[in-house]
Amino acid sequence: MKRTKSLLYLIIMLTFSLHLDAIEFDIKTFGTIGAVYNDNETQIFRKDISQKDGSSDDINFKTDSLLGVQTTIEIDEKLSFTLQGVGAYDYDDEINAKIDWGYLKYAINENISIKLGRLRTPYYKNSQNLNVGYSNLMIRESVEVYGQVPFSSYNGLQLTYMDIIGRYFYELQAGYGREELVVPFHSINEKVDVEIENLYTANFTFGTPAIQARATYLRADITATNDTLNQLFDGIRLLNPTLANSYEFKDKKSEYIGFGIFIDYNNFIFSSEYGQRKIPSFFADLHGYYATLGYSFDKFIPFITYAKTEMDKPTYEANSGFASLDYILQSQNLAQSSKTLGVKYYINDNLDFKFQYEYVVPDGEYGSYHLNTSTNPKSMNVLSMALDFVF
Repeated sequence: MKRTKSLLYLIIMLTFSLHLDAIEFDIKTFGTIGAVYNDNETQIFRKDISQKDGSSDDINFKTDSLLGVQTTIEIDEKLSFTLQGVGAYDYDDEINAKIDWGYLKYAINENISIKLGRLRTPYYKNSQNLNVGYSNLMIRESVEVYGQVPFSSYNGLQLTYMDIIGRYFYELQAGYGREELVVPFHSINEKVDVEIENLYTANFTFGTPAIQARATYLRADITATNDTLNQLFDGIRLLNPTLANSYEFKDKKSEYIGFGIFIDYNNFIFSSEYGQRKIPSFFADLHGYYATLGYSFDKFIPFITYAKTEMDKPTYEANSGFASLDYILQSQNLAQSSKTLGVKYYINDNLDFKFQYEYVVPDGEYGSYHLNTSTNPKSMNVLSMALDFVF
């Protein structure tokens, strides 16, 4: 975190030391006021694993609610600085403010640009506007894909090349960097320190305004540790070094591959993404997908979504010979499916209202992205509503 702050301070100082008389500011405020009800008291429905609290047979106003500010400083026609901060409830059930973006952008020419600073990882179609609910169709993106990787920003650089061939456009992005963060580990009710080194990102998008396709690849060396995990694997290593090395999450080469297709034609809206993560550790390999179909009646957009996550190998059958390790492996089962029916209504150019119903079905013992430490998890009926704003 100290490296992140130092990098941002350096970028801000460089920004304000250049062409002060020509700087132009643009500030936007965005946010969501949301409410969620889950009828299953044995599980907690939350937006992602970064949260501890959520809905469990009650109405929760913390799950989707957030407030953000984005500032863009245009230094000249080639150089700009963008800073985005977001405040939302975290694992400690407190409002936590964090920097999602904080980068300096230089346009080398009309086709090539470079960014330096705190950047968004390009996993998904909506990676850049994850927290800007007004720009998204659903209240929250399908966790079956968007919940696979627990970090969405990194510190480094990104090179972008874009061009047009006839009626088609294409964009190629390549990035490199690192990240440090603290991730909740719900099954043991603790936090884990995560270090991501040698992060390489690549993203290719091709299409027209009506239909687009994209592909994403990320690779990194990742380490996730805390005192409990260190003690566990130190003990296992004394008896079975091979097993300890197989599952300990230290300096593991990890990958994410994603594909997507998106159509917006004659009022029909369709989007589908597939993601697969490969992490050779106790953080199990999985893959998932979603498909959304909607129709725009001007300000009124009803939609339906089906999503599914599958484990590459069932984790609830773990039998390593070490009970503590088996428990951790079993709790990594995130297999589930969900069906969503919802509607988005544009109130005006600054406000929208959304309502959606989700039916979430865990797959296998310990299944689901939602907090559950018992066998035979039950399905959930989830009602959500949200008011999104952008000013």
